[in-house]
Amino acid sequence: MRAKSDRETNTKDKVTQDKGVQLSDDVVHLNHILAALEQIEHYTRGMSESEFLSRTMVQDAVVRQIELIGEAASCVSVKFRNEHPKLPWAGIADIRKKIIPESFNIDFVKVWNAVQDDLPLHKQAIKKLL
Repeated sequence: MRAKSDRETNTKDKVTQDKGVQLSDDVVHLNHILAALEQIEHYTRGMSESEFLSRTMVQDAVVRQIELIGEAASCVSVKFRNEHPKLPWAGIADIRKKIIPESFNIDFVKVWNAVQDDLPLHKQAIKKLL
């Protein structure tokens, strides 16, 4: 394996610092959030609250997607967040903490309420940016 030349290293450093590349990374994270939101919609489409509360596999899938949303939201740069203050960044990033407490005693009624009330609003806001 050959070592990278100084020119290759400097070019890479310059490119990763470029605003366009950072923006691209942020857009990638937004697309991950959007994909997770769409998966949740797919998992719960046509489902009642009681159905959701009785289907542990769907609950697990939804909680996993919420974890991914929280992780991706935390990766969006502060600069991008500041440039787009209308998006409820705190709500998106904190949804994981709100629904999945440190004790791991997940309240699936809260999960269902978030799926019905919060997540569609987050999806709408993110789609406006993309």
